[in-house]
Amino acid sequence: MTATTRRRTAAAIALAATAILFLPSTPAWADPPASGVVIEPPPAVTLPPELDSFYRPAADRIAAAQPGEILRVRSILPAFFGLVPLNVDAWQLLYRTNDSHGQAIATVTTVLKPRGAAPEGGRKLLSYQIAEDSAAQYCAPSYVVQHGSLPVDYVNAAEPLIPLAAGVGQGWTVTLPDYEGPNSAYGAARLGAQATLDGIRAVENFQPAELNGAATPAALWGYSGGTIPTSFAAEITQDYAPELNIVGTASGGVAPADFAGIVRHNNGGLYAGLISAAFVGIATEYPDMESELRQHVNGLGQLILASKKVLCHPEGTALLPGFDYLGTSDGPDLLSLPGVGSAIADNTLGQRIPNIPVFLYHAQWDEIIPNIGTDRLVDKYCAAGAPSVTYERELLAEHISGVLTHIPSAFNWIRDRLNGVPTSGCTVTSPVSAVTDPQFAQALSEILPPMAQALVGQAIGAS
Repeated sequence: MTATTRRRTAAAIALAATAILFLPSTPAWADPPASGVVIEPPPAVTLPPELDSFYRPAADRIAAAQPGEILRVRSILPAFFGLVPLNVDAWQLLYRTNDSHGQAIATVTTVLKPRGAAPEGGRKLLSYQIAEDSAAQYCAPSYVVQHGSLPVDYVNAAEPLIPLAAGVGQGWTVTLPDYEGPNSAYGAARLGAQATLDGIRAVENFQPAELNGAATPAALWGYSGGTIPTSFAAEITQDYAPELNIVGTASGGVAPADFAGIVRHNNGGLYAGLISAAFVGIATEYPDMESELRQHVNGLGQLILASKKVLCHPEGTALLPGFDYLGTSDGPDLLSLPGVGSAIADNTLGQRIPNIPVFLYHAQWDEIIPNIGTDRLVDKYCAAGAPSVTYERELLAEHISGVLTHIPSAFNWIRDRLNGVPTSGCTVTSPVSAVTDPQFAQALSEILPPMAQALVGQAIGAS
């Protein structure tokens, strides 16, 4: 057992032990029927993935399955910050997907379904990709959304309120995939996109989700790190999952438009801890990159990069702001190394032109992810004849505030696509502020009530 593995296991054991203190008394619950799969009861103790056998099926079982095939299912008790019960139906699906090189792996998606009867023809589906931004498994959405989990990653623990209010609150089924996979490959866009699309396949074949199979209108949404799988999925859907009815993707603060530029921009800056963790995450998927980092990064750099494997992104970001991670090289520019360069290129957008509508939004003064990469990406999409590109470049915003200011516009755009409202052509706008949009207040009036209902334990999406 390596020192890193020992640290990760010790951290997971500490989390699990403390989690027992927060467990509620077991409530009454009943398993809904499902076709071809046994629904297991909620876990007696909420364990992090490092210690939870649910996440580790037999290798031959994974290899024998098709992408998106469900391997195990369990009911869960969802909660906000691990403490406040959420009044929705919820399950976790373990399913087969592929890693960055087409090899079979398994990951988990969390399904949240509204209370109340489904509409005729089935529910719509929102796949929301949380900005996990971490290289440790206990930071995964499937853990932090459960009652009894510890909100060490308080950012990931809070973000599910967005799809809960803007998705479940509208009567849609929501899926929250662990798109980083079993090795927490933060930054691996190809893996994340495949895991997200296979998660949609799994949910659409799960009868209690009340969907209409592959005909279900499905939309994808993510901000910042959540755009890594979301925006890459827009480029590969036509080849990887052409049978799915993906009606659009919404991506804000688009991270993978220019990975190399983001790395250089943040080197030695306030968010160096956040971005340097992506080196660790991507390298887990690319052996040549991992080998080159091991060979060319000095001892101090190795120690700091190893620390990212046991920290969620709030703590990882706070660790050594201003760190010159490119300066840890023993000579060559790390980004010039063949393995590093090819791995980053394989996960950068612009390799294909989306054949589905895309909505991109980005603050012009984004302090973490410069919007120049998104500008170039949109120009490329539009010049190549993408069927529908909508791009908003907000002036009076930056990365953190952009999380909130663009929720209404993304929600409105997604709802229109799920409702079948047509869109075409390329539209680029540069509003001074998204808050002044006439639809901003209207959207908030629809999103905030379900959010408040969730926090006081009322049933979500029942009407």
